[in-house]
Amino acid sequence: MEKTGRIVRLTATAAVLALVITGCSRTSGRQVDVSAGEYYSQEEYEELSNKEKENYTVALDQELAKLQGELESRRTDLTATRKQIESLRNQITPIERELLRVESDIRTLTSQVAELEALPKAWNIVSGECLWVIAGYEDVYSDPVKWPRIFRANLDKIEDPHWIYPDTLLVVPRDWPKAHRVNPDESLSIIASYWEVYGNALEWTRLYEGNRNLVKDPDFVLPDQLIIKIPREDTGE
Repeated sequence: MEKTGRIVRLTATAAVLALVITGCSRTSGRQVDVSAGEYYSQEEYEELSNKEKENYTVALDQELAKLQGELESRRTDLTATRKQIESLRNQITPIERELLRVESDIRTLTSQVAELEALPKAWNIVSGECLWVIAGYEDVYSDPVKWPRIFRANLDKIEDPHWIYPDTLLVVPRDWPKAHRVNPDESLSIIASYWEVYGNALEWTRLYEGNRNLVKDPDFVLPDQLIIKIPREDTGE
């Protein structure tokens, strides 16, 4: 029994010496992985052996260097991204201004279209009216001199523009005509002079160029009832 007790005491002493010689820590043996975000508490650190403290410090330095490198890389990426954003902003700003201008133009045109659509496209003659008076109305043409267009658009109802009768429903043209039915004694220059055509007799050449297949000689009076095309620059016709 005494011999056994002695062996146990020697074994225990040898174990203690082994711990001292190897510098082993007095912790519970928990191992941490700094790269995974695991760290020792202050109490745990104090219980580490010198070698473990050294290894732990090295691991911390390595992780710090890694994180600093990543931070610098992120800063570089952020700077590049900010430059891209600024470049895009500089490109977008003129587009936004143009978009605002276009939207303003659309609103203006929409308002004008609404006003035009509200204007009468027909007019019922009342006693005392003549084409001059009707053309002068604000909701017709606001210009009495433009009465001939009303006359030309209602040749089937009016034989003499100086004689019109009450309760006659007249057409009030609103668009720019793309074609014209030739009336007796009309020529290309006369047609070009109409304000709804070109408003200039010298523009007859445009009519001639656009109707060469129908008009062989511009110096002759055009055939009655011939329908000619009116070229328009805004439509490419």
